[in-house]
Amino acid sequence: MSAIISKASDQDTRFVAHHESPGGRAITRAYLCPAGVVTIGHGFTWGSRTFRDFWMQTRGHRLRMGDTITQGEADQLLRRLIDEEYGAAVAQKARPKKQHHFGSASSMSFNCGTGALGWRWAQALAAGNISEAARLLRTTAVTANGRRLPGLVRRRGEEARLMEHGLYTTDGPANRPTAVSQTDEEIKQYQDQLKTLGYYSGNLDGIAGRLTDKAVRNFQREHELKVDGIVGPATRAALIRALDAKRGNQAMGGAGGAGAVGGGGPEIASQTTDALINALMWGTAAVIVVGIAVVVLRYRGKLTGQRVPT
Repeated sequence: MSAIISKASDQDTRFVAHHESPGGRAITRAYLCPAGVVTIGHGFTWGSRTFRDFWMQTRGHRLRMGDTITQGEADQLLRRLIDEEYGAAVAQKARPKKQHHFGSASSMSFNCGTGALGWRWAQALAAGNISEAARLLRTTAVTANGRRLPGLVRRRGEEARLMEHGLYTTDGPANRPTAVSQTDEEIKQYQDQLKTLGYYSGNLDGIAGRLTDKAVRNFQREHELKVDGIVGPATRAALIRALDAKRGNQAMGGAGGAGAVGGGGPEIASQTTDALINALMWGTAAVIVVGIAVVVLRYRGKLTGQRVPT
């Protein structure tokens, strides 16, 4: 009877790093992921018990924007996270018998949390139905905040190929292409996002050429990201935040415009109200003054103690 695999191989670790970080190189400064979670290194967040323990021991405070981590720390910590937390859960719940099954399941668990090991793909793996596990894996958790993300689609596809065929896709920094993305569809998505934000003026052709590379680098430069022309996790997150901010500003601008068409908007309405209030106040004051004058004239004798001729 085959033993259950419970520890990551070097290939498993590189596979996860490849999908969590551009070219497998850790992102050394904390950033916000598309879901708004503070992230650092190889996709490390406060949701990981192992990472929390490490960070409190070495930094003494909760992970926050502006924090940094070294490449060496990130690489060592990734192995610990897989062996002690995510991979440990894989061994317990999915019970993989082959190393590449462990690597594929660990990548999915690392990306989506150990709760993903209760889903149908993991149940199929535990039952030894590898082809069904791979089929389910291809379409599981490929959206974020309601958006279908090509990067997640690609990752699930590569995890499924690893699960079913043992094929590791672990391009290192030296042979990773400088293109923005590995798929035409993903490049088109980034081109569209960059065009909406005013950084790209070319066609949405899915080709990571000179214009696309320049647009990505300009965006990265203006948003204080690593300027390398690669749309990795931090750049993807920044693009989504910038798009959300732009849509929010447009919505606010549209509401103001509608108000102006309807009669001047809230500012003019406020000015009109102030004018009416001022008019009422002065009118009331005038009535009071006139009333007092009439009373004084009518009863001036009594008020002065002299008889007033009639």
